[in-house]
Amino acid sequence: MLTTIETTLIYTVLLGSLYLLVSLGFSLICGVLRIFHLGYAYLFVATIYLTWFFYHTLSLPLAVAIILMVILQALISIAIYYGIIARYLKQEEIIITGLLLIALIADQVANRFYPIQAAVYLPTTIMPGSIAVGSTNIAIQLIIAAALGIIVTALFVLFFLKTKTGLAVRAISYDLNTSKIMGIRVEQIYMFVMVLTILPVIIAMLMIAPVWAVDPTMGWGYMYTAILVSVMGGLGNIRGTIIASYIIGFVHAFASFVVAEPRLMNLAALIVVVVMLIIRPQGIAKTESLW
Repeated sequence: MLTTIETTLIYTVLLGSLYLLVSLGFSLICGVLRIFHLGYAYLFVATIYLTWFFYHTLSLPLAVAIILMVILQALISIAIYYGIIARYLKQEEIIITGLLLIALIADQVANRFYPIQAAVYLPTTIMPGSIAVGSTNIAIQLIIAAALGIIVTALFVLFFLKTKTGLAVRAISYDLNTSKIMGIRVEQIYMFVMVLTILPVIIAMLMIAPVWAVDPTMGWGYMYTAILVSVMGGLGNIRGTIIASYIIGFVHAFASFVVAEPRLMNLAALIVVVVMLIIRPQGIAKTESLW
């Protein structure tokens, strides 16, 4: 029993820290752009398969492939902002539909050229092997990924609390009209947020690619987690997102190691979120503020 509890707590921290990377960008978009970004799922697919395209298909060095993937992802985010979001900012149904179609297109393109049988594998392992934490053996790569989740989240928090641009983003999340009157360049901030939100996802996917299986439809699984975390934490609130990430991490670890039924992970998390929303409809933190 003690071993089970120990393992559950360890994986609560590991999974919760990874879920921070998965959910942070989605929460930011909800908080700043006030858009329920259903197209967010394409980022997970694009990270893996664009890197694989440059690395495997074009035979470029891995580092070059990653740099080109990041640049292309940033350009895609800018194109999405100007092509869909900025053009239809007051027509939310068009934005949601358009973003959803982009995610579906990314799935279909990846499946067409690199189906699951293609056995896509990115050698982005920083440190191979495993290490014993108590009585639990854990892949070192996962530990590094979890550490990066905490570090990246801390840097995001510091950025929004301490920098001029971060304060401008927070001002827009509080009151868009007043921000315009105060001279904040809202369009540039929106575009900046769209590009910024790709970074946590890229880090997460590159770190877990050598450890967990990848396939063209994996984006929806991570999107599912991002939605649960963001809704539970309070859409757009980073503080709530941090708390919710570890709660969902605990629920998943509990279902896997205490109940010993990993297939119940998502169902259990969904039930917890629904109960939470019945008790506190706004989520853990205020959705009106970014922090």
